[in-house]
Amino acid sequence: MRADEAPGPCPSPGHGLSTAAAAALLAAADHVEQASSGASPRETATRLALHAEDLAHSPVARDQLLSRALELAAGDLSAGRRPLAHWPLFFAEELSPSPEAREDVRAWVLAGADPMLADGEAVAEAVEARAVRELGDAFETARGLTRRLRVEAWLQLALWDDPRIPANAETRFLMRAGGRRLMARVGD
Repeated sequence: MRADEAPGPCPSPGHGLSTAAAAALLAAADHVEQASSGASPRETATRLALHAEDLAHSPVARDQLLSRALELAAGDLSAGRRPLAHWPLFFAEELSPSPEAREDVRAWVLAGADPMLADGEAVAEAVEARAVRELGDAFETARGLTRRLRVEAWLQLALWDDPRIPANAETRFLMRAGGRRLMARVGD
């Protein structure tokens, strides 16, 4: 896959960007509940915003989605709204960025790319380790790991150039490299 190619449809129907975004929203709701325990809405918003900022530096696509969801929850609280009040618009397919917007992000990322980061092995290992943990027992891992890694690789490649995520250029480059490394591992 070349840098300017789109990853195509998700290799596992029902597990694409909308599903990953919904999972991020559910995780964000848990974070809101934990952060709000004994805290004012302002304190909760600050905690969520700080956590979102930390996750924005992660080259793992699911962390980028969670970062954006936490950022939205913090914004809702700061505006006096219920957290995640606008969740139906979160990464809705009809709000996908234009090809031109994606091309602008690609140009920005690739212009300053450090070739030392092109390997992506560490990102691929982190994504795989998380998938193994989430799959649980050895049977489920053996049965579902390849499919899961295909989805995770696709997600990495679907999001690295998406202007809706908060990642900086270096993080995006690592996301791309990790997605390419995962694709190579699963033979795509």
